[in-house]
Amino acid sequence: MPFTISHAAVASPLYRVPRRYLSLSGLIIGSMVPDFLYFFRLNPYADDGHHFPGILLYDLPLALLLAYAWHHWWRYPLMKYSPPFAAARLERYRYFNWHRYFSRHFWVVILSTLLGIATHLFFDGFTHQEGFFVTHISPLQGNWGHMPAWYWMQILTSVAGLMILFYYFFKIPVKRPQKINAPGEALFFWGGTALFSFLVLLANERYHYIACKGLDYLATTLGGVMYGFIVMAALMRVKPKQ
Repeated sequence: MPFTISHAAVASPLYRVPRRYLSLSGLIIGSMVPDFLYFFRLNPYADDGHHFPGILLYDLPLALLLAYAWHHWWRYPLMKYSPPFAAARLERYRYFNWHRYFSRHFWVVILSTLLGIATHLFFDGFTHQEGFFVTHISPLQGNWGHMPAWYWMQILTSVAGLMILFYYFFKIPVKRPQKINAPGEALFFWGGTALFSFLVLLANERYHYIACKGLDYLATTLGGVMYGFIVMAALMRVKPKQ
């Protein structure tokens, strides 16, 4: 899947499983984390997280770090500065205590994360030229029209994943945010995110240039946006309780 977030759709059929048996945070972050080395390194060809032992050396520790950062830091700016339709759905997760959940369900989080990583690699096997299933299933090695079959699989699974995520996101019950923010605050936050993203990408082009082809530039761009968001989240210091 060229769109990393589409991998998270794998969690949608499992969202009703009791949390003592399955961590949705672990599953969702695990399903995306092999691609995060692309973003952190601003390099769409840094695929160490897609191979063993990188799964254990990079993916698992990074997934746990991302889960902690999300629950203790990054979710609050999104709740505060997202458009109203999104903020009203994120609000219900404001007081979820990740530290307490993780301490009580450590192995559930670990195993859920590994399951998420496994689903990522499974789907990549159908959607990349060197993927396991592409190299072993003849119809995936040919062309469907003017494009390789595996590339069609990338597009179709990405679109399907995004549609599933949108469907389940809009099923989340709406809860009124604690505080309605002035439009200028959100504009300042996202404008700052865009500015820092641009500066990161500009510096990357100047000092860390990597020739990319096709949609590979998307990974570098998303990495720049990620760094821009992290900087603004740190500067604004949004707290759980306003």
